[in-house]
Amino acid sequence: MGREPLDIGQARNFIAENGIRTVIAAGIDQGGILRGKRYTTGYFLDAAAKGFNMPWSLLNTGPMDEAAPGVMETGIPDVKAVPDLSTLRVANWEEKTAVVLMDWRWADGSPCPLCPRSELKRHVAAARAAGFRERFALELEFYVLPLPAEKLRQGAWAEVPVASRDPHCYSIYEGSYLEPLYARLREDFPDAIEGGGPEWGCGQFEINLRAGDALAMADTVALFKTAVKQRAAALGMSATFMAKVHETFSGNSGHIHQSLLDAASGKPLFYDAGAADRMSPLMRHYMAGQLAALIPTTLCFAPYVNSYKRFREDSLAGIMKGWGVDNRTAGLRAITASEGSCRVEHRIGGADLNPYVAFSALLGAGLKGVADKTPLPPPLAGNAYHIADVERVPRSLSEAVRKADSDPLMRQILTPAFVDNLIVVANLELAAFETTVTDLERRRCYERV
Repeated sequence: MGREPLDIGQARNFIAENGIRTVIAAGIDQGGILRGKRYTTGYFLDAAAKGFNMPWSLLNTGPMDEAAPGVMETGIPDVKAVPDLSTLRVANWEEKTAVVLMDWRWADGSPCPLCPRSELKRHVAAARAAGFRERFALELEFYVLPLPAEKLRQGAWAEVPVASRDPHCYSIYEGSYLEPLYARLREDFPDAIEGGGPEWGCGQFEINLRAGDALAMADTVALFKTAVKQRAAALGMSATFMAKVHETFSGNSGHIHQSLLDAASGKPLFYDAGAADRMSPLMRHYMAGQLAALIPTTLCFAPYVNSYKRFREDSLAGIMKGWGVDNRTAGLRAITASEGSCRVEHRIGGADLNPYVAFSALLGAGLKGVADKTPLPPPLAGNAYHIADVERVPRSLSEAVRKADSDPLMRQILTPAFVDNLIVVANLELAAFETTVTDLERRRCYERV
């Protein structure tokens, strides 16, 4: 998934050759939401080199645009949104439109430490400096439900119709009902999608994305989520990547697969045919680093209150602090069948994770484990949910915030200002739930108290 950089002349040719009339310039915020504007092609080409001015509060707000405390006192100055022209591509899900991803910088052009994409670039550079090339892939689950997007936008959030009365996991026949959507997604991302099919939930679908460099994979995920939702809306449905759509529905996971290659030769470095578990010392140290950071970094994989509704025992959510060889009940799963496929699967995250934040935490923790030669504890065997004395990840967003804020390891593997902002945004999410009266509260209390 490596991409060649483009200059403005090449971008101009690309736009002309593809009949592009509009360019979407989008940056990613802390919550994983794409923020930006749609530009005419002429203005985009004229302004792309110096970047676009946007309010810095975009990086310091909640998903419903709640402003963090103190934002107004800053006067809300501009940040520069600088396009990365190597990401310029046709947005097939819109008419005659291209999309380009951007990095956030301060008005003077210096790097903004709150930028998730820049944070991931920093960790990728560290991997290259250590002689490694990272390889990441993501499994994404989402629901496609017969609730038209226009009804959803008018407030029909409580109306969650089922796509079918029964689950049809991996059913080819069931997949035919989602083929009108899936066929378009394969056309939109022909080089990124491995395959997909129905999952355990009624109307739930899973897409497997092909492994590649961490930054390219994160970029693909950001655009893929947008494409899924827009394609579903055009077909009279709605799609969601929220971790838990309904208490009776299976959760949406976002499992992350990782390995390291030799940067010069491309040789996989995690496999050791002579080891009993076929894991190289490098793989063991990399996993040990992630295991040591599993608790404080949970916030990086579960950023919303809803994220923790998915964390249930015996649900295959990787909520237990441990690892195992091909063990899906542990937080980290080692897959060691062959040299080419040897990798670590991180199973905590839901489909609602911000890929830039999650990948940064994994690379930061893994490379620290390699540098420190952190020893890997013994593996978990059997059902990790039922093994005594195995620590569990936080049960709520508030607990995850406390763990992230109090553990110095968090600010060792991620930029301190970046961590501080993650916590600010998470607290905005918590405040929204602490002050809002829900339908469930009315159901439980209206007549009974």
